[in-house]
Amino acid sequence: MEFKGRVAPRVESDNLLAFRLFDPQGREVNEGTVKTLDISRTGIAIETPYPMENGYHIELTIGMGDEVVKAKGVVQNQKQIKEHVYHVGIEFDFLTEEDLNRIGMVYPEVLK
Repeated sequence: MEFKGRVAPRVESDNLLAFRLFDPQGREVNEGTVKTLDISRTGIAIETPYPMENGYHIELTIGMGDEVVKAKGVVQNQKQIKEHVYHVGIEFDFLTEEDLNRIGMVYPEVLK
């Protein structure tokens, strides 16, 4: 999935991800479980059954093998693929070095 503004190459991924989505006022507007499409050191793309507004903040819990990675990010863009299927690009604004290394254990290309 290619989005404008990408600064790091992404690696295809297929992981479960739990999220909580917040509007600009910090109110939780949605939560759920979706799957990942690709991941990099700077962001992630997910597939959802509903749109997500650009600029909304999102908290992520990503299953990585036997580990769980927690991150926070901002919705940068989305593309409707078909009815009730959206690909959403998220830029990380918080990801610890430890969690980046957990991602790298499953997807070594992310650390390059």
